[in-house]
Parts: sequence; structure tokens; C-alpha cells
Amino acid sequence: MLPRAGAVAAVIAVAACAAGPDSLFTAGSTEKLYARVLDEITALYVTPVSARQLALAGAGQLHRLDGAVDLSERQPGEAQEQLALRYDGREIAAPASPPTEDAREWGNWLAGTVAAARQASPTLAALPAERLDKAVFDGFTSKLDRYSRYSPPDLARSRRAARDGFGGIGVTLDGGDQFRIAEVVPQGPADRAGIRPDDKVTAIDGVPTAGRPTDEIVQEMRGAVATPVTVTIARAGFPEPREFRVERALITAPTVTLTDARRTAIVRVTNFNHTTRDRLAESLKDAEAKVGGRLDGIILDLRGNPGGLLDQAVGLADLFLPEGPISAAVGRNPASRQYFTARGDSIAGQTPMAVLINGDSASSSEIVAAALQDRGRAVVIGSSSYGKGTIQTVVHLPNEAELTVTWAYLLSPSGYLLQGHGVVPTLCTADLGSDDQALQSAVQRARAGPAASGAAMRARASLDENGWAALRRACPRRSGRPAIDIKLAEQLLADPKLYQASLHAIRAAGRLAPGAGPAAGPSLTEAGGALSSSFRTP
Repeated sequence: MLPRAGAVAAVIAVAACAAGPDSLFTAGSTEKLYARVLDEITALYVTPVSARQLALAGAGQLHRLDGAVDLSERQPGEAQEQLALRYDGREIAAPASPPTEDAREWGNWLAGTVAAARQASPTLAALPAERLDKAVFDGFTSKLDRYSRYSPPDLARSRRAARDGFGGIGVTLDGGDQFRIAEVVPQGPADRAGIRPDDKVTAIDGVPTAGRPTDEIVQEMRGAVATPVTVTIARAGFPEPREFRVERALITAPTVTLTDARRTAIVRVTNFNHTTRDRLAESLKDAEAKVGGRLDGIILDLRGNPGGLLDQAVGLADLFLPEGPISAAVGRNPASRQYFTARGDSIAGQTPMAVLINGDSASSSEIVAAALQDRGRAVVIGSSSYGKGTIQTVVHLPNEAELTVTWAYLLSPSGYLLQGHGVVPTLCTADLGSDDQALQSAVQRARAGPAASGAAMRARASLDENGWAALRRACPRRSGRPAIDIKLAEQLLADPKLYQASLHAIRAAGRLAPGAGPAAGPSLTEAGGALSSSFRTP
């Protein structure tokens, strides 16, 4: 079952150490958890970071929770720093700081500090241990970039379900007293059982839903794959509620929508989860079957797509590219570094193609757009993308929470960094409306080619930051999904000469021809290694 925003899963708290002062530094679950997180961050983060600075930032969160708690230097200037922990001005502990950057020692120090503060502060003592842990980890990640974060167990489970799928019946539930079904996953268990949108769930396994929280109903509909659940449905036209026995299956949120426009397939991808690549391949096969042969064109709509799984972005680009580069990852940890290449067995390698992006297209969607643009495989239309070109690795922690850490930067096939730069479209519509006059203006720009594009068509890999700022100003970010993008793409694909001229404009601006390798640059010469495809870009 897919809950709408606002449905919350049950929280599993992690027990914290509440030991007395004499046992502050004995190893326990809290010490191990803090040390594990410190170790993961210092080993994985894309730039070097100090375990000491992280631990002090975590301890600093105690003051935010209770203003009477304060941690400051006790004896400044000594060889081994000693910090005094005070409560309401009274010193309650003075744990000596570890002399090294060892994550285990700093984890022990921090756990002891938190335990002492909790023993002295009624406010901290009253908080659930998991709340304290989250505050500490939020302190850690405050020293990192905006994409690194700690997700407590409930949120982590929700994120895993969105990425990997879950056992459920395949419906989206509207919150509220009536528990209305807003959407039903096509060919999912609920759909096959006869449950329809606008049905109202009145009971689960015979227990009425009235008066119960939405997250409880969500969890009862979910369960192990291949197990049954009985859903009682009220529907207009039913004289009384009716029971539907449904067998749960692995549910992955749909991310691909196909629209047919004559012999052109318009495929919208909303994000990248474990099934995105396969669902897009299936959609294209369905579109070809409907027209009885090869498509005249493909419009890949990535507008508003915030990203998702890295391996799915690479796999999706591979569907359209001949053998050659897709992207490269560069980072400090050797395991973060790798080149991603197309295998050369694309299922739609020759079909004319346009890609639509906007200011909210980010991360994995930028990987796809940059690869297809750099390789001269597709004409990119719309406005400049978001510019989120980092990879996050997700660490599953012992308390069922997740730690997301930025550990690599992404390069396009031609060698420019996506972070902060993003993808600037071949044909910009950011300053245009969607009427016929705007469309004619866009077509005239396309016919004029590189001469009319100015800075917007300069080779990206050669630009400094000033050049990138000018490039993005020439086609600023725009949100929304304006109709002109589809109209321009359709006209472009219907005119082979105009389409080829646009592809030629990309190559004329210094882009790679199909099959070329990624450019060598400072970022690449500092990196090399392997990156697991299971890592995720949010």
C-alpha cells in the first residue's frame, strides 16, 4: 500500500545508555552506534572530516534540547584538551578528549557525555533515546553537505520501501476519516481483486478502520509477500460493504508513464527506483507494438524528476546509447570511483529522441540528460536543471536507521562536473510561453543553430565558474511542465533536417561524438576505483 504524505510508520526507539558517572566509558550499544556512525562518515565522506569535530557538533546539540546544558573547555592550553560539561552552571563531568581521531574513542566519549547530561537534566531524561540519538546525528551531519543526513528507523523504513518496494496490495490511500482509495496500481493485487479508486476501506481483517490513525491502516495492509489480507470496501452501488481477499505482492511505486502521440512515444519518468529501467523498456515495447513497428520518435520527460537510484539512471541511459561513456564518479574513498559505460546493445539506439528537463530535474535525471546530450544522442529541451551532481551512499545502521553520506561527485561524458552546474538544454524554452508565437520563436532558434545560441552552446568542460554562471543565466532554471516543451519536441522530431541540425549543434559546440571516452581532467586524474550500483542519488 502507498500512503499519501502524512501517513507515518511506527517508530522503533533505540535504548540509550543511562549509566552513572563511574561507568560513562564502558562499551555499550550507544557507544557502538555513535562510533559506527563516526567511522562511516570519516571513511566515506567526499572530503576529509574530523571525528573530533563531528563528536563536538553532536554534543553541541544537547544545549539545543536543554539550554541549561553547556559543554566548554575547562583548562584551555593544556596538551590534552579537557572539556567541562555543566548543567545550570554547575560542573557535572569533565571527560578528557581523546588524543587521536579514533572514531571508537570519540564514540565512547560522546556516549558518556550524553549519558551524564541526561542524568543531570530532567528535560533530556524525559526524551526518548531515539530522539537524543537523532539530535546527536543531526549535529554530525550539520558539518557535512546538505545531502548527507540521518534518517531514524521509521523514516528509513519508508525510504527503503520507496526504493526497494514492499509487501502490499498496491493502492494509494487518502488520509481522513473515510480512508478513500485514491489510486490503484495497474495489474497489482488490489486491481486484480476488483478494488477501485474512490472505494472506502471500512475494515482490515474484520477490524473496523473508523477512528484509527492512517499509519496503522497502512501497516496492516502491508505485510509479507504472498500473505493474504481481507479488505472490506464500501462503494457507491454496493448495498453494503463487501470483503475482498487480497494476496500481498512486492509493490514498487510506478515511476514511468507512457503517452502515445501518433507514432511518437512520450514517456514521463518521475523518479528512479528499482523497476524504472525495466518499466521504461516495457513501455517502449508496448508503444512499438501499438504502431506495428519502429517508433518515429521518443520524448523522454524528466521534468520535476528529483533523482533516485544511480544504477537505474545508468541502466536507463544504456537503453538508448551505443557503446561508450555514460558518467564517471570521483571521490576520496577508493570504492566511490568508477566509470559507467553503455554496453552497446541499446533497444532504441537509432530512434530520434528529445529529453525534457526543468529546474527541478536533479541528480539521476541529470545523469541521463547529460549522457544523452554529450553523446549526441538526444536534443535536450527546457530550462537549466537543478545542478545536484553528487552521489550518496546509504549505510544501514544496527538500529534500523539509515545514514546517507555524500561520497562522490559526478562527471558527464565530456568531463564536466554536474554539481552546481547541471545540464543546460540544447534548446532553451525558459523565457517562452506556450502559445503558437512562442513555438515559432523556439523553432526559429533551433533553425539558427549555434550562432543563435551564443554562450549556451559553448563546450561545458572548458568553462570556469564564471563561464558556468553565464551559461546558466542564458537559460535560467524554471519549474513546471510548460506545454511548449512537448510542442517543440514534437515539431523537432517531425522534421528530420531540424532534428539533425540540433544534434549537429551539440557536436559543433565541442561535445563528444557517439563512442568517445570521457575527457581527462583534474578531477579524473585524482580518482579511480569501483562504485557499487546499489548506491543512491537522492
